[in-house]
Amino acid sequence: MKIWCGGRRKKLVKIYGERNTGTNYLSQLIRLNLEVEELPGIVPNYIMDIQRLLLGEEVVRDIYFTITCRYNLGWKHTCVKSDEVIKTYGVAKKHNLSFVTVTKNPYSWLLSLYRRPYHQYWREKPNFEKFLRTPWKTVGRDGVRKMLPSPVELWNIKNSSYLKLENSFPCLNLRYEDVLYDPESAIQLIAETFFYEMRSARFQNLESSTKEGDKDYGFYLDYYLSEEWKNELSPRAISIINERLSSDLMNFFGYYLLCP
Repeated sequence: MKIWCGGRRKKLVKIYGERNTGTNYLSQLIRLNLEVEELPGIVPNYIMDIQRLLLGEEVVRDIYFTITCRYNLGWKHTCVKSDEVIKTYGVAKKHNLSFVTVTKNPYSWLLSLYRRPYHQYWREKPNFEKFLRTPWKTVGRDGVRKMLPSPVELWNIKNSSYLKLENSFPCLNLRYEDVLYDPESAIQLIAETFFYEMRSARFQNLESSTKEGDKDYGFYLDYYLSEEWKNELSPRAISIINERLSSDLMNFFGYYLLCP
């Protein structure tokens, strides 16, 4: 996708965040409330149609993002490229570009990933503890090696990559829980950080789920902010996660290790 702006430096924002971290929700909040254009992070419908014709072959999406990365900066769930690479792309040179990243508590995120494992094709779904110890097979657009020793490593690698952006670009690292707790303040923070104008004096929230129609904003408040997800973790699962988590990243994002 090429973006033309008639000589003006158009204000653009790129959102990065792993699967199940609220990137769809944040994208909708920005679209509803801020005067800024988001660089796309998912494939267009025609690519989805081609993928269906090829029986769901993931390489179709991988090829798309390989070809278009210089215009859209890749899949929204990718491991972020180095700032040196991003600066070589025209979209970063010619436009007023900012980045927003979204991080989710790794314990609740792993439970979400277990429920929606995306590109993992198991003959039989493992239990959660085995899932945590099972190697994670990536796709090309993840931007990392083909096999990771554990899905916990996926959280470490992706969230670590977001920190590269702060060296060279305007960047804001948000936590999913903070956005959920006070979405209006999150949008105001984005606007003030990057000097975006509000579309209206009145903030607009998104009340329905972007993925699960039977769940609303209230459900997610209860589940995540009251930390109801803790009830789904066994002491053994917590120990397995703790063994693999990056303590430096946990400290940076303000999370704490659970006690088994």
